Amino acid sequence: MTSRRILTGIAVLCLAGTAAAEVSRQGEWPAEEKKVSLSVKQLPRAEAVKQLAQKAGWSVLIEAPSTAPVDVEVKDQPADKVLELLLTDGHYVAKRDGTLISIAPAVGVADAATDAPTADAASAAEAAAGEAAPAAPPAPEEKKGEDRVVTGGSTRVEAGETVHDLVVMGGSAEVLGTVTGDVSVMGGSVKLRKGGRVKGDVSVVGGSFDAEDGSKVDGDVDVVGGKARRGDGNIQIGVTKSDGHKSGFARSVADFGGSITRTALLFVFGTVLLALATGRMDAMQGEVAARPMRTLALGLVGSLVAAIAVIALCVTVVGIPIAIVALLLGVLGTYAGICAALTTLGAAVFHHKSQNPYVHLAVGCALFLVASWLPWVGGLVTAAVVLFGIGALVATRGAGVFPRKVKNDGPYRTAAV
Repeated sequence: MTSRRILTGIAVLCLAGTAAAEVSRQGEWPAEEKKVSLSVKQLPRAEAVKQLAQKAGWSVLIEAPSTAPVDVEVKDQPADKVLELLLTDGHYVAKRDGTLISIAPAVGVADAATDAPTADAASAAEAAAGEAAPAAPPAPEEKKGEDRVVTGGSTRVEAGETVHDLVVMGGSAEVLGTVTGDVSVMGGSVKLRKGGRVKGDVSVVGGSFDAEDGSKVDGDVDVVGGKARRGDGNIQIGVTKSDGHKSGFARSVADFGGSITRTALLFVFGTVLLALATGRMDAMQGEVAARPMRTLALGLVGSLVAAIAVIALCVTVVGIPIAIVALLLGVLGTYAGICAALTTLGAAVFHHKSQNPYVHLAVGCALFLVASWLPWVGGLVTAAVVLFGIGALVATRGAGVFPRKVKNDGPYRTAAV
């Protein structure tokens, strides 16, 4: 009867465990352990170990053995053997110091033992099927969007919409979605709403840039003839790398790309003027070609007078709107004069090859792009071209917008001698 009870207890423990008993002993364990008798039913393993410790005279520290209930029925068996039977649910390390025993899971051993059959089974299944696991599908390409060019009107990039390069002539742009390229606006403003993002640069000529909190510009923001307004600080500008700064080479490449974009806009603006205001453009070209030094001097004087006039108008509240309108018109007129000066330059260099004014404008813009990037003299070239544009505008009285006054002496006029 006693042997039957012992065999029954061992069988119950073996069936309740999930793996073969493996208890690694550390410390000094006696060769012959005290024999104990233990009888429990539906008791968690941790509680069963505690009762075993009381029978054997141990002090135990247990770290999370299984809480699954077990039935134990043993009589006159060594305590260390009964402990191994109780810990058949996993792999443990039992450290002993006298009668003090700490029991903890063996780190890494159980996981390796558990994962190995799974890996082997997976390998066997693959070998049986004769096929390797399918490769992960390639990541979808980022949506780039299409270019959008608007002349003489405004545009709006809606939330969730994606556009590549955005170019607006004589209008404004409002961005709520994503622009994967650059935003270039002449004669209008750019409004970047919350959630809007521009991954390239923003260039505004004769207008303003207004960014709300929660918007983002990965590149640079250049505003000529206007102001750049940002939110309370939750607007990121110029974040192109993890360190938040561009390298010198990357900045040079980005600046040159921006110069190409601005020159292309200047060419488009000039072609529109050559097509719609041919006579006025011819008048400014003739002034630059006939009296270049006088045109340059008038540009210098005209820019100083315009700056003083704007400051004087801004002194009063009524004059501020007038100053803003005058400044906007002056910027547009200056760009018209610059286009006339560049067309004259192109005609001087390329007239023997072509008489087409559009070709002359293209040649002049290309020469200006190259000359403006020359070391030391690039800034002087840009300033000279701007002064020529202002001077041509002043010499022709705003390209004929303000006609000359003719003195009327009545029915009889004195002819000029």
